[in-house]
Amino acid sequence: MNQTFHHSSPGFLKGLKNFGVGLIDFRFNQYLSMQLLPVFYALLLMGLLAFFVGVSALAFWYSHIAGLVVLSITPFAMLISFAVVRATLEFLVMAYRIMETLHRMDRIPEQVDNLNSKVDGISDKVHGFETQISHIQRKVDDVTHTIGFLKPVSGLAGISGRLFGKSRD
Repeated sequence: MNQTFHHSSPGFLKGLKNFGVGLIDFRFNQYLSMQLLPVFYALLLMGLLAFFVGVSALAFWYSHIAGLVVLSITPFAMLISFAVVRATLEFLVMAYRIMETLHRMDRIPEQVDNLNSKVDGISDKVHGFETQISHIQRKVDDVTHTIGFLKPVSGLAGISGRLFGKSRD
């Protein structure tokens, strides 16, 4: 069990450190709302529960009939209140995620400019390769022309070899 605490402790300590750093971040570079959201949600639900228990107690204190009416309405009112709190917090989470996405999109022009410079560098290298390939193609054409010229000459050498070979027989 001590070993389990040892493995989870660095993550907890890191989270605690990030929380502390976030509390003293006066430029709001780090958002604590997402880290505190579960705690805030639990506090809101407990606050709503306390509110409805208090209203029910006051209703019973006023009269037993009012207490029974409030007690019968309380579960539905709590369900609606809990759903509204949940929906509101989910909306805040979606807004936070949209904000993060927009923040990442703000960096796209810089990344595109970086890619443009890299593409320009590659284009320059491709142009250099085209020049080298053209030079090699001219050399291959020269060799092909030379081979084409030597082919008939080598054919003449083969005829003389056959002529001399037949005369020896």
